[in-house]
Amino acid sequence: MCHVCLIDTVSLRPDRTPRRQVIEHSWRRSAMSGVRPDDAVPERVHDIDSADPLLDAARPVLDDAAARLSDTDVSLLLVDHECRMVSRVAFGTSVERRLDAIGVAPGVPLGEDVVGTTALGTPAEIRGGVVVNSSEHYLEQLRSISCYGRPIIHPATRRLAGIICMSEIAERINPLAVPLVDGIVADIADRLLDRSRAHQRRVLDAFQRAAGRRDLAVAAIGDDLQLTNALAAELLSPTDIGALRVLATDPALRATTLPLTLVSGAEVEVAVEPVAGTRGAALFRFRPVVSPPSPPTPGVRVPSPTSIAVSGEPGTGRTTTARALAADAVPGVGPALLDVADELIAGRTPDVAAAVAGARSAGVPLIVDGVDLLDDRSLALLTRATVSAPTSSPLIVVSGPRAQATPAVAALLGRCATRVDPLPLRHRTSELAAIASGILADIDPDLTLSGSATDALLSQDWPGNFSELVAVLREAATACRTRMARVVETTDLPADHRTTSRAAHLSGREQAERAAIVDALERFGGNKVRAARDLGISRTTLYARIRALGIQAPGL
Repeated sequence: MCHVCLIDTVSLRPDRTPRRQVIEHSWRRSAMSGVRPDDAVPERVHDIDSADPLLDAARPVLDDAAARLSDTDVSLLLVDHECRMVSRVAFGTSVERRLDAIGVAPGVPLGEDVVGTTALGTPAEIRGGVVVNSSEHYLEQLRSISCYGRPIIHPATRRLAGIICMSEIAERINPLAVPLVDGIVADIADRLLDRSRAHQRRVLDAFQRAAGRRDLAVAAIGDDLQLTNALAAELLSPTDIGALRVLATDPALRATTLPLTLVSGAEVEVAVEPVAGTRGAALFRFRPVVSPPSPPTPGVRVPSPTSIAVSGEPGTGRTTTARALAADAVPGVGPALLDVADELIAGRTPDVAAAVAGARSAGVPLIVDGVDLLDDRSLALLTRATVSAPTSSPLIVVSGPRAQATPAVAALLGRCATRVDPLPLRHRTSELAAIASGILADIDPDLTLSGSATDALLSQDWPGNFSELVAVLREAATACRTRMARVVETTDLPADHRTTSRAAHLSGREQAERAAIVDALERFGGNKVRAARDLGISRTTLYARIRALGIQAPGL
């Protein structure tokens, strides 16, 4: 859909609202996103390495356009599918100085939800070309420029690859901008298609060489292609494919073997091999993991007969784990529970001594949830109780992360015979797709996750862990049912959980480095000086790694 026929209409009504419906709707979306007309273009720069294939295809076309536009005072702007600036080519000093003053630079986000109506963000919303004359821009800062932008749709995938926009300092855009930009978009799309065909040939060749054995599940995944043999098709769900796509797009991917929990619950070993000569494509071979029948592997479900410490971040399932341990310790008997937070909220002082005595008298396990909220006297009583806890009434204490414990809480946790630390979701990447699918099945068994939605979920940091994941999936399920569908797509997720961030495409070493930095920042309450000292690096290095690894940290 193209609105260029409306180039010469008067931009605004007497009440300063847009005359054109396409602009009026865009202004409304901008306002609903919280953008204000007096806002400025954000200074924060995002990582745009993922846009390299788009830039590779566009660069020769932009170079050719530069030769034709060298004597004009216009600019060509290229953004990626997330409306982040990838390239800016200015052909005159006036427009270049104006863009510099506005802050339009590579990596800057220019979507409607950030800067309102523009010929860079609005085409992504309407999936068509649009003219935005000077006064039609939502931000006052942009109202000296007129633009025409058109989306670049990948011919093979039909997905949005980016947007090209021509801008000039004028009240209205020059009508000749429309055919020129349309031609540039067509040329870039042709180059993307040529690259896609070569990419597909390499992925197909690798798959055909590996899929000869019928006793081995094999899959090959590229940017716009996914192939499976019969065994892999039975084994993998769309959610699993989404998790594999995240692995395939790791720019530092090397041939390796990884454990993976599938949505079905099956444990497999995945041999991953990048497809030579491509970017973002990999070959996967799957083997089931057969656990030995004996002896049983120690883990969460093998409790101590006397005292157990369960510690971890909020939302990691600490209380659920504690209840499961209590059920294993004394089957068929419900545990006694002292929830310290509930007691304090109700204005009562938690009576640890009475709780311990009552549980032992009844011969049931005792769970004390929130021991890090207790006073020193109560902690001392609990520490003493861990020594004398009988097998018929084991003591299970639940606390926050061990690294953040006070000396008194650390002493209590250290005295317990068994210690269990549920991992936060950000450390359970290989299981997250299966976990999310299981939660979604509990919410609505008729719904499943699409590969793109799984990719988005795998890209999040999940500071709220399971509680946050459950809330996100409940909202997504509601949105999916509202549109009468059965597959949860990325658009069904809450807006702040839809973006596929740089974190999803880091190498294994970078993922470990990122986790260490996140943990240090959390441990020191966001204090970057103390976090840098703890990590043994300078503050400047820490800032650089935070930006490079896509860590959301206050003050950056």
